[in-house]
Amino acid sequence: MERTISGMTRRRQVAWLASITAGLAGAACGGDAAPAAAPPKAEPTKAPVAPAPTMAAAAPAATTAPAVAAQPVKVTWFAGRDTTGFTPKQVEEFNKSTGGKITIDFQEQGQQTSDLRDKFILVANAKDPSADMISMDVPFIPEFAAAGWTIDAERLMTGDEKSKFFRGTLDGATYAGKLFAVPWYNNGPGLYYRKDLLEQGGFKAPPKTYDELLLQAKKLQTSDIVGLSAQMSQTEGGIITWFEYLWGHGGDLMDEKLEVSVDKGTAGVESFKRLLTFMYTEKILPEGSLGYKTGADAQNPFIEGKAVFLRQWTSGLTQNDRDDSKIKGKWDVVPLPSLKGDKAGAGCLGTWNLGTSKFSRNPDATGEAIKWFTSQAQQKARYLAMGVPPCRPAVFDDADVKAKYSFAEKLKGTFETLKPRPVTPYYGQLSANVIQPVFGKVSTRAITPEEGIKEMADGMRKIMKG
Repeated sequence: MERTISGMTRRRQVAWLASITAGLAGAACGGDAAPAAAPPKAEPTKAPVAPAPTMAAAAPAATTAPAVAAQPVKVTWFAGRDTTGFTPKQVEEFNKSTGGKITIDFQEQGQQTSDLRDKFILVANAKDPSADMISMDVPFIPEFAAAGWTIDAERLMTGDEKSKFFRGTLDGATYAGKLFAVPWYNNGPGLYYRKDLLEQGGFKAPPKTYDELLLQAKKLQTSDIVGLSAQMSQTEGGIITWFEYLWGHGGDLMDEKLEVSVDKGTAGVESFKRLLTFMYTEKILPEGSLGYKTGADAQNPFIEGKAVFLRQWTSGLTQNDRDDSKIKGKWDVVPLPSLKGDKAGAGCLGTWNLGTSKFSRNPDATGEAIKWFTSQAQQKARYLAMGVPPCRPAVFDDADVKAKYSFAEKLKGTFETLKPRPVTPYYGQLSANVIQPVFGKVSTRAITPEEGIKEMADGMRKIMKG
């Protein structure tokens, strides 16, 4: 019998580690989950009713200096790129709150989510203690935990603290029955739409079904305005667009036992055909969307007034009202449409989480920093300043939040049903080596949906079997 390491046979672990270097090309919910960057000279939009409070004033009780050792401790944070500059301001606030007893060295790791992932893999493989706190997209959690590179976060969620987070965010941060990170900020998709165009077209409400989306988009689009903008590139963002239609048709990539199920039933083929119909037959989704590698790429046409509908992460909401936007006051957002319209469409969980490196020399101080940044006060401050949704339902109920974001209440429900990608340490390999390449071939019509689903299922099973 082969010796097991972190729950994998040695042979499977070697294959898995070899695949890591491929990365998750253009991973979404990461490079994508971060809000689209405004032009350099654009100033952040001010709240129309209640301005975002300073971080110090957000909730003093939750931002008091944590109890720490007497000796000053530096916590190095491996993080993704924050184009807004807000996170560094939070870091400054945290450093002041500790009286210098804990200071954070904030280190951004490249432009794409894959840059952060790849850098930490190099550091962790070397058992290097230079990273303490790690920002993690949902798929990173099982990957890092299975490799033994992060420590569990159960100690940070004492008492009833878990009940104060959306259940899905905790599920996405759990591996092998243990929490390996604390949800930091949330992300999920919404259907953005032009209120003025719908009114002019005689539509009383935005679409709730896929068929209504097609009908409205086709009627309202013009030679200058596309019906629907969405990521369709051969990237993590592109396959997430397809995942949501796969789930919406009643299918899934894998079942609860992590057995490949994408070729069970007709949902896989039907979801591919629907997107191909949108693009090539009905032409509401432009072929140019095949080149949209980030959420910002898909959102820019909407901001420029060149799209009726947009599938985009809700973390990008504030960009619609930035200084150079041509749609200020003309847009709104609702949950994704579904097949029958009896409930909101399935959306992909895009939470970002904070965890601790197994090789950190300062795990206790890192834990205190994680608790501060994931507190209700700081999640509220982040939402008000950046439009990045919280992982705590109570933030949506806050009076300041409701005053600034009229859509907060209706979006709250969508975060209760977000669906994570397969929680397996092999997801990175599955995505990069099988799902993305097959999606690329089907979306460009190099192969048929039927051929694509078979190739995808066969490739996924081969990886899972090692």
